[in-house]
Amino acid sequence: MAESPTRHLDATDNKILGALDAALRPSVSDLARAVSVARGTVHARLERLRREGIIRGYTPEVNPRRAGFPVSAFTTVSILQGQLNQVLSDLAGIAEVMEAHVVTGRGDLLLYVVARSNDDLHNVLQAVASIDQVSELSTQLALASPLRRSITGLLRQQSDSDG
Repeated sequence: MAESPTRHLDATDNKILGALDAALRPSVSDLARAVSVARGTVHARLERLRREGIIRGYTPEVNPRRAGFPVSAFTTVSILQGQLNQVLSDLAGIAEVMEAHVVTGRGDLLLYVVARSNDDLHNVLQAVASIDQVSELSTQLALASPLRRSITGLLRQQSDSDG
């Protein structure tokens, strides 16, 4: 399942994506119409869902491969005992680290990393490895991502089965 080649995003493309990232949100009226409930109900529910951390934001899903970052990798990171917060702080300064998950098993963190090339990935991994509290890395390249889901599909299925 090959994807289209990557393309260079210019400053205007980046500004548009940034504006979408900051402003993408359906209106309460549109949501009320879609789920057949009153606007006030939707508004109150949205506020509760945001307050409880269930809704984390309203952002476009940008395909990193097509946006100029065709290399994706998952990196398991082993860290020195008691140094998680420092490592996470240092990882926050590496823009190509998209996600960090605390895990069980071999290693302490699982990172999702994107890069412009294999050489760029090498540089990113060197930056991670240079964090003083990191003791070991193990990386696997993602060749393709044939299955991606949103949690909303699972929630819809649960809602349907709950009646």
